[in-house]
Amino acid sequence: MKEPVQIIVTQQHTKETVRRFEALPGCRILFRENLQAIRPEDCPDTEIMVGGVTPELVDKMPRLRFVQLFSAGANTYPWLPEQIMLSNAYGAYGDSIAEHMITVTLMAMKRMPEYMQMQQKQEWGLLKNIDRFEGSRILSVGMGAVGGSYLRKAAALGALCYGVRRTAHDCPDHIRRLVTPDEMDELLPEMDVVALSLPGTDEVKGMFDERRLRLMKPGAILVNTGRGNSVVTDDLLKVMQEGHLKAACLDVMDPEPLPKDHPLWTAPRVFITPHMSGGYRAGVNYGRVLDAVIRNLELVLEGRPPVHLVDRKLGY
Repeated sequence: MKEPVQIIVTQQHTKETVRRFEALPGCRILFRENLQAIRPEDCPDTEIMVGGVTPELVDKMPRLRFVQLFSAGANTYPWLPEQIMLSNAYGAYGDSIAEHMITVTLMAMKRMPEYMQMQQKQEWGLLKNIDRFEGSRILSVGMGAVGGSYLRKAAALGALCYGVRRTAHDCPDHIRRLVTPDEMDELLPEMDVVALSLPGTDEVKGMFDERRLRLMKPGAILVNTGRGNSVVTDDLLKVMQEGHLKAACLDVMDPEPLPKDHPLWTAPRVFITPHMSGGYRAGVNYGRVLDAVIRNLELVLEGRPPVHLVDRKLGY
């Protein structure tokens, strides 16, 4: 009889996800709450890791051949030996994060946080400078699964959509113009919303510094759901204190988690969520991520290559 393939699955799981993993044929599944909970005796026979891995564990796993991530981000694995396949959950998060981006965009345009503050104070008044979504110019910096989904939804609501991607090609019909990062600056002064969904690579670190933030149209909205370090925090604080932008909606920030008493918490018109827009357990997203993970495991167990193999040099 063929020896079962040993798979370690980390993170906490529901009865349904446990059932789906255990339904994989020809496998021995070990569930561990986190990487630190993996036991020395678990390591020698493990061929597949689901959820991540560390260099220390790889050294103890001579049979390891595949690592499947629950996340879309994979930029922290350049050290992983090339002979070990690495796949992320690209695509499973796009619609969930895009819905969050639409939500905060509308929230900022309609100044809903300020109306909620008025309610708490039992004040009755009308705020000015309420924007329309229809006809607004929206730029997505990053055109992967998240940025692409955001612009599709924005276009359906009547926005005029523009995109920035590493290589400008295959421009969809709903996007008016697609440019490379080198051409982005000429678009920034025209945009009502600039939405970032960038990967955590060296190329995008500090991309939105004071110069670029000031290039943005006065009264524009910044949305960031990619990586916090794509925006220079001190520069953003300065620009927001001066009132240059209408709002900054941040689901990611630098540093993260944001410490108590950090000035971002109380900066004017900065709206913060705790990196939750694409959480693995964010409603329907839970099932979509699991579908992608299970499908990749099935492919590998059949001797076929998984989808969404990570380019170690690009980090995604």
